[in-house]
Amino acid sequence: MTVFICFVGHDFQRILDGINYYREREPIEAIYLLYDKKKDRYGYASRINKRDLERVLTFAGSRPVSEGINPQSYEEVFSALYRVLRREVTKNHRKVMIDVTSTPKESYGAAVTVSLMFPRVYLYVVPPAARGWYIPMPGTPEYEDWFSKVRSVKGLTPQPIYLPGHRLEQPSDDEEHLLIVLEEHGGRADSIRSIIEWCGEDPDHPAAKNKYSRLVRKLLKKALLQEEISTKTKPVRLTGFGRVLARALREAREEALRAAPPTEVRRVEIPSYLKDELAEEFIEEQLE
Repeated sequence: MTVFICFVGHDFQRILDGINYYREREPIEAIYLLYDKKKDRYGYASRINKRDLERVLTFAGSRPVSEGINPQSYEEVFSALYRVLRREVTKNHRKVMIDVTSTPKESYGAAVTVSLMFPRVYLYVVPPAARGWYIPMPGTPEYEDWFSKVRSVKGLTPQPIYLPGHRLEQPSDDEEHLLIVLEEHGGRADSIRSIIEWCGEDPDHPAAKNKYSRLVRKLLKKALLQEEISTKTKPVRLTGFGRVLARALREAREEALRAAPPTEVRRVEIPSYLKDELAEEFIEEQLE
């Protein structure tokens, strides 16, 4: 069973679209609506949307649970989410989906941070079908007036997005290589044997089998890989985060290679009368 937590701002339809999308794929146990309690224009819109969402999201007598928050307070949002997650995940052992479509950056940062503290908590956004519909057409007086006002809005004191001290572990060199190779082959392998071959090693060698079996187990534990159900082999594929990380690793490696100075290639002529062991000593002397 899945619990949904939806931040309610100026969006209504997109929040509803997100719920309806997941309703067709998994049963919904409960819905929490975190709305803006502030007495300003944003809070006014949020409360109207919260009222209408409560009405349309009431299923079989089960009404959404609504809680007012200040979405611009990192601490308040973090606390509200932590209480819900501790109850629903730790106590009730439920999966939780958090819709961060309609919330400011402070709430988004709190949602990301607190979600890393609990298993089976996922974030999602519902992109708009049309972007920037409220922005005037560039080149018009209306656009120039709008752009001037938007770029001139003054800021307040920066609000830190606090993060836990323990960070995600960086993959080892072998793990990085495996993730990149898997990403280059479409993000999926029919078996560990395929991975070993793609990495340029002998799949029949016991040491290679042990090495890559161990690597795959570690990456499964880190939720970077996911096993698929199979009767004969053990197919694995990159998870959503695994795919994102693998791409980042590949692009970082490519950037490092482009920035590296070119390797100097020197030609060494080896006298034909030298034997193999003497030839090696001769090459080392020439390169010193």
